Amino acid sequence: MRFPKIAAAALGAAVLAVPVAAAVKAMTLKELMGITTDTALVHIVDKTTFHSDWPMSGVVWTKLTVQGESLRTGEPVTTSVYFLGSHDPRDDYGTSEMPSLQDTRVGADAVVFFKHDADSPGQMNTVGGLAGVYRVEQGFGEPVVIGKGEGFAFASNIKVTDARALVLKTNAELLAEQAGSQPGDKK
Repeated sequence: MRFPKIAAAALGAAVLAVPVAAAVKAMTLKELMGITTDTALVHIVDKTTFHSDWPMSGVVWTKLTVQGESLRTGEPVTTSVYFLGSHDPRDDYGTSEMPSLQDTRVGADAVVFFKHDADSPGQMNTVGGLAGVYRVEQGFGEPVVIGKGEGFAFASNIKVTDARALVLKTNAELLAEQAGSQPGDKK
């Protein structure tokens, strides 16, 4: 009679030891820029949440009001960006893919990747989930984008000036690919 209990416990331990694939997809800078409309260095000036029935009933969205500069074009950016989920305990609605509370606090600076979503109510600028917001902190006297690990747009910490140059270079590559040529090709 003891054997089945021991076997069941061993089987349960074996199942728990099997690696489980995460639902969060890491994206390189080029992959993330390829599916988003803009990449901006912003200051978060406001944060609110609201309940919605889009894309399904009973969800909660967080709206960040941001001001800054497009890293792709250098143009000023003043807009709202949205992500599914909320850090407000009253909303009781979080998702595994939403940006962290620390990355989205009011008064913080961040690099935000967002996409104009024409299918959403009000045609929201939606953030690319966990990979869509990278906080900026002061490091050794200059602003630094905080990296998120291998496979993400910014794998490790990078100076904002270097991040700007990398985004510009990647944007040029994407535009050249869309035009059917490679950067540096002579025509």
